[in-house]
Formats: sequence, structure tokens, C-alpha cells
Amino acid sequence: MQKKLLALLLSFALAATLLAGCSSSSGSATATPTAAPEATPTESTQLDHLTLQLKWIDHSQFMGYLVAKEKGYYEDEGIDIEILAGGSDIIPEQNVYNGVADIGVTWVSSLMTYQAQGYDLTEVAQMFQNSGLLLVSKKSSGINSPADLAGKKIGSWFGGNEYEVYALLEKYGLMDSVTMVQQDYTMDQVAEGSIDAASAMTYNELKLFYNEGFSEDEVNVIDMNEEGVAMLEDCLFCTNEWAEANHDLLVRFLRASIKGWKEALADTDAAGTLCYNYCGSISEAHQQYMAAEVAKLVAPEGFDTNKIGYIDMDAVQQTADYLVKYNKDLAATPVVDETTFNSTYWKEATGN
Repeated sequence: MQKKLLALLLSFALAATLLAGCSSSSGSATATPTAAPEATPTESTQLDHLTLQLKWIDHSQFMGYLVAKEKGYYEDEGIDIEILAGGSDIIPEQNVYNGVADIGVTWVSSLMTYQAQGYDLTEVAQMFQNSGLLLVSKKSSGINSPADLAGKKIGSWFGGNEYEVYALLEKYGLMDSVTMVQQDYTMDQVAEGSIDAASAMTYNELKLFYNEGFSEDEVNVIDMNEEGVAMLEDCLFCTNEWAEANHDLLVRFLRASIKGWKEALADTDAAGTLCYNYCGSISEAHQQYMAAEVAKLVAPEGFDTNKIGYIDMDAVQQTADYLVKYNKDLAATPVVDETTFNSTYWKEATGN
């Protein structure tokens, strides 16, 4: 009985061994060997980490970067990107200079101010080709043109936001005939009448004013671009040292970012929804409105979208001229050349 049991166990063991051999080599004599699956890139071995510091909260003002991140365009370029939201207490120039971030987004006049203080910072792409700053008033105030600002109270956030307004006032000889007032980040002051005209960005505060219950027919707008006194706003910058040490990474970052901007411009509603899902700021409808207005600044009417990020040195020089004229505390005259506004990496990324 024991011998039969032992024989039975041995037969089971042999069958198991044969089955295992079949499963591991079945069809091996005739089947074409399949390639081993590609290893999934990992942050530590495949992707280069890069940190982007925004000027303000992560909403549709920065939709190109958010679209590129959410769609995987940075990963496609071998980049693990970290996007840091900005705020009133965050200075992109300092964070980039101190190494908290690799690349930052800021206004050109602000960048120039830090460059004049000796910060080794260079612009590498100009994302907004037009200024988004407006002066907004109720039609009942009688401000139908810049000349009508005489004797009026004008709101400004100051901190560099006033320079275009000063340029406008000087153009019309009104510097001594208006009262400049500290403005908050709502449109309540102009809505209630404590100021006559308020500063507003096309992509944010103008919409907030309409949300106060005013229709477009009840609002007058003065556009800095149309008046020829615009200063450049959102740009990308980094230190010269970082750019030189990370040439290829910077080019890849710009290429992915521009791809994100192109997609955002092609469908601003989708971009606005993506930004709302990313940041949850205000409402989806507001983010879509912002996206549509930001698109007009990145690629104004007639602008070639293959040149997104182009640095217009004439516009840079105008920004510098107004900055020198109206910022009396500027440490030195801004240097406007290839060391401070460097298109090399952008040209390589775009083929322009």
C-alpha cells in the first residue's frame, strides 16, 4: 500500500514538472520572440526635475504651462515639472535667484528692476506680446477718452502697475491734473463711485466689473496697447548660470511649454476648464473667460503662433524707457541686450 502511494505521488510530481515546462516554453520552437516591455520612465532615472515659479495663483493666466503639464508634454520631453503658485508675498525673481525655482514667470518691468540691482537674471521667452492693463470707468463718469481723465481719481495697485498709467497721462499732459488712489483687488471702488477709473486686467478685473452688474454698454475702456504706452508683462526668465548649465533642459522646457500654449489657444474653453479643475479658482466660466482673454495677449490678431514666446526687443526697450522714467528708485539703467534678453534657447526650441 505504501509503495502504491509513493508511486502515485511520484507520478503527480512528474506531471507537475512536465506541465511547468510546457507553460514556460510552449510554442518556443515556432513563435517569434517578443520584445521585452519598455521600462516605464521614473523620475529618478529618466526625468529631469524642473521647478517653475508663477507670478500669481495657478489659474488661466498661466494656462499654457498647466495644459502642458496635464497633457504630459513635459514628460514627453523628459521633464518632471513642479509648478509653484505665486501670491502677494512671493517674488519670482528672488525665488529663482536663490534656487527655490529654476525658471520664473514675471512682468518685464519687474525683471528689469531686479536686473538693475545686480541680480543675474535673463529673460528667455516673452509669452505676452501685448499688455493686459486697462483703465475702466462707468460711462456715467464721462470718461470717453484719455483726455477726459483730467480732474479725475484714478485707481492703481502701484508696485510697478502705475507706470503705464503715468505714460498715458504724460502723453495727454495730465500728470498734474489727476489724483492717483490706492486700489484694492476688487472693482468695488469704481462701482460705488469712490474713484472714477480703475486699473483692470483684461483677463480678470474687467470681468469682475461686469459681474458687479454693469453691461459692456455701460462701461468705457482705455487700452494701453491702442494708446501706444504698453509695457510688456508675463515672460519666462532664469539665471544665466542655470541656463548655461542646463541648456538642453531649458530648450526642452520651452518646447513643451509652447506646445501647451498652442493647444490652449486652439481651444480656450477646454483650457479654461482644465485650469478650473487644476486650481478651482472662482468658477469654470470665469476661467474660460480668462483663457479667451489671455489668448489675445499671447497671440494678438495677426500674430504667427509659431512665434509664441518671441522677444520683441523694440517692445522691451519701450518697457525699459518707461521704467527708467517713472521709477525714481531704480538702482541703475536697465541693460537691454542679449545678456539680459536672450532668444538663443527660444530659437532652438522653435526653429525660428
